[in-house]
Amino acid sequence: RKSFMRKTSGLEILGILTLGLLMAGCERDYQWDPTNIDEGAADRPFETLESGTKWRLLRDTGKRKPDPDEGYWLHYKGWHIDDDGTEVLFDQSYGMGVGSYFGAGQTVPGFYEGMLNCPEGGMIELEIPPDQGYGDKELELIPANTTLHFRIELIRIENYN
Repeated sequence: RKSFMRKTSGLEILGILTLGLLMAGCERDYQWDPTNIDEGAADRPFETLESGTKWRLLRDTGKRKPDPDEGYWLHYKGWHIDDDGTEVLFDQSYGMGVGSYFGAGQTVPGFYEGMLNCPEGGMIELEIPPDQGYGDKELELIPANTTLHFRIELIRIENYN
């Protein structure tokens, strides 16, 4: 009797598991929308944290905010302003169709600290000074000593610790 099953490689199994984990990470009932902000939110002044990171809430759901030891699923876009005042996008998750998971403290300090002010389902805008971002480190799309800007939607808070 011939078997129609072929032997599956470990790499194929790893790929399937990784895809499954990525797809399971986002709740299907949540509809992200980077243009859905509270009325007048874009005109609110930024609040400044002790570190110098600035933040303002663009969508307030009234839900709980992450604790310092919790990770979260989110959608975001990140940009910097170049010398002539043009916004330069360096990263974003919207085009992937699924959110990104960040564990507690797994981002630059200003991003991590700012996210502690965003409620689940909410949206926050961050302005991160160089010393709370990548500092004098030169990256492919981010010059050294650059102020980082993020607009972030917090999809879901999770604690994997």
